[in-house]
Amino acid sequence: MHLSGDVIVGVDGSDQSAEAAAWALKVLRGTEHGLRLIHVITPAHLEIDDEADLRETGQSVLADLRTKLEALDAAHPEGASGVGIDTEVVVGDAAEELAQRADDAGLLVLGRHGAGRVNSKRIGTVSFGLPGHALSAVLVHTVTGGSEFDDPAVHPARDGGRIVVGLDTSEYSHVAAQDAAALAVRCGWTLHVLVAPDALGDPQATHSGAESALEWLRADHPDLQVELDELAGDPARLLLEASETADLVVLGKRGAGVFAGMTSQLGRTSSAVLTDAASSVLLVPYRRDERLRARLA
Repeated sequence: MHLSGDVIVGVDGSDQSAEAAAWALKVLRGTEHGLRLIHVITPAHLEIDDEADLRETGQSVLADLRTKLEALDAAHPEGASGVGIDTEVVVGDAAEELAQRADDAGLLVLGRHGAGRVNSKRIGTVSFGLPGHALSAVLVHTVTGGSEFDDPAVHPARDGGRIVVGLDTSEYSHVAAQDAAALAVRCGWTLHVLVAPDALGDPQATHSGAESALEWLRADHPDLQVELDELAGDPARLLLEASETADLVVLGKRGAGVFAGMTSQLGRTSSAVLTDAASSVLLVPYRRDERLRARLA
């Protein structure tokens, strides 16, 4: 996928956030970017709680996780990746602090529900609210199958993974499709491009547009394994059904924080998928992409 900067992971001491950090470390292999683990502490009464003690506890959480990640990286069959891992403890509001740091990040990664069990399908308020405000792409990670900490020498990255991207006529979704294709190639997984034709539109025109998009993706990613899924129905419902057997669902999101005062930058489909998806969800903000401009020229 397109990474313009380091990957930030919000860490709160939960299994979910640790799994998210392990996923991010794997994605960073072979890139020039680093991994930043941010632990935000939001005290109930800052005037009562000892900030020094809070920071010490946070540093301990991050140090333990960093040790685990370095051991995981070193155990990789290809050896350690050399990805730098930085840690930071912040006292403040989690959503505000992470959103601010995501301004110059390539990707922000969050656990699906920090306070829940690893297999929880619930989503916390921070994980739901941040994707609409962060300038970077945001991935809400959900554990599907085994743990990200499984020994890669014993449990290599599995084949047959599935990434689903929702495609419509918007430029937002086409930018998301490019990131989904790049990530599918990196993981060696199949990309499923899901198109839900408008019941009032021209089915043949929709099909032709989807086929054209696939040709465009194949041209940019020659090693891409891609399939087209044209299904009738509500896009949100179709994507949620697809998430039951997918490893990741990818969607485009509007803007880049232009309307900062709005409650959410996410549309109805993105909000529904983010809330109830069984898989991880990646929300990609619009950016100027020369490949898209060349295709539309």
